[in-house]
Amino acid sequence: MRRIWDPYFVRSLTRFSDAGKVPPLSSEQLDALQVLEDTCMRLRLHMVLEVGDIQWLSNEHVLHSRTAYKDHPAPSPRRQLMRLWLSTPESEGGWHLPFPDSNEKKRGGVQVDDTPPKYPLDGE
Repeated sequence: MRRIWDPYFVRSLTRFSDAGKVPPLSSEQLDALQVLEDTCMRLRLHMVLEVGDIQWLSNEHVLHSRTAYKDHPAPSPRRQLMRLWLSTPESEGGWHLPFPDSNEKKRGGVQVDDTPPKYPLDGE
């Protein structure tokens, strides 16, 4: 089971119920979504990352988000956020996960065959 909570995405789905393609959410479902959103806001941990900081999160255990940011004015370097998707199959010592693909060589992330990886050292 994937635990993804994006209140904006869920609310955007009303376009399908407005078009009659799916039933609208019931008042009980809307209340439950509001309880989840309120709980996330109440239990959140705000972090301020400094230059060189690394933040480790497990998407399987933590609901997380990022807030907007502004770069410092020139000539300061631009902010750069790099995402690293760690995925080691069980056969190579990776954690056992309750998903049918946990033994696959590549699991999750963005996979593009024959495209060399690009790791810019400066923000683009």
